[in-house]
Amino acid sequence: MSYVTVEVEIDHGRVVPKEPEKLPEKGSGLLTILPPSAPRPQPQRRVELPLIRGDGQNIINPTPDQLDASLWGD
Repeated sequence: MSYVTVEVEIDHGRVVPKEPEKLPEKGSGLLTILPPSAPRPQPQRRVELPLIRGDGQNIINPTPDQLDASLWGD
């Protein structure tokens, strides 16, 4: 058994496939309605990881103040 997934738009109660050529002549199926996706907020600033640089030999356990300072470049 094979399945076909087709992206659709709903316009005043009518289902309009974005790629109608993918649909079979006849068939039955289920339609899942997804809510419109909200635009994702863009980050204000990219952070370069790691925030606290280590030498690879010593364990680093920064305080919250050190982490805050590393984020802002202080």
